[in-house]
Amino acid sequence: MRILFVCTGNICRSAMAEAFLNEELTALNGSSEVMVSSAGLQADEGGMPPPEVLEVMEEFGLDISQHRAHLLRREDVDEADLILAMAMHNSSRLLTAYQEAVDRIFTLKEFVIKRTKRGREIEERDPEKRLVELRKWIRHIEGLERGTDEQDLNLKLHVFMLHYFHIYDHSFGIDDPLGQSMEFMRRTAHEIRDAVRCLVGTELLALKDT
Repeated sequence: MRILFVCTGNICRSAMAEAFLNEELTALNGSSEVMVSSAGLQADEGGMPPPEVLEVMEEFGLDISQHRAHLLRREDVDEADLILAMAMHNSSRLLTAYQEAVDRIFTLKEFVIKRTKRGREIEERDPEKRLVELRKWIRHIEGLERGTDEQDLNLKLHVFMLHYFHIYDHSFGIDDPLGQSMEFMRRTAHEIRDAVRCLVGTELLALKDT
């Protein structure tokens, strides 16, 4: 399973999410085969996280000083099984540019909040099979289904986009903390860490037993 986190610059939120998920996976001692990466829609390739980001992550016991920004490329999208954006405007750009990935693109909080209740109902314990079911439930809006005809997919995506940005709760995004206070940065890190822990928990991907 390949999980890709996406934000704007890939030096703060998506980098944090990647680090938090890798921390959770490390605790599993290799029992779960998941590959984690992150990218930015406007990343300055090779850019470093700002000092305030490094400081906050160090407070969580994580060193991301070796992280370097990566500009999102089509192959990143093509290879990912699950693409989790940090904000609604990130996911809207992704959905516009990569329409064929409509069933794999969500915001992190959207995926966690919307599917926690349904995830409890899944009897299948295999994470990859659970992911397939979860993805179908989230994107089954107004009859949206992947069609074989490209024009049909474009029409359904257009209808979906109208509903996605007018009906969906805009609290499903995580605000960019860069330029904000250190306390704002800490709250953002806690928000991302909590969402990642829900993601790997038994009610969603079941990467962890408890």
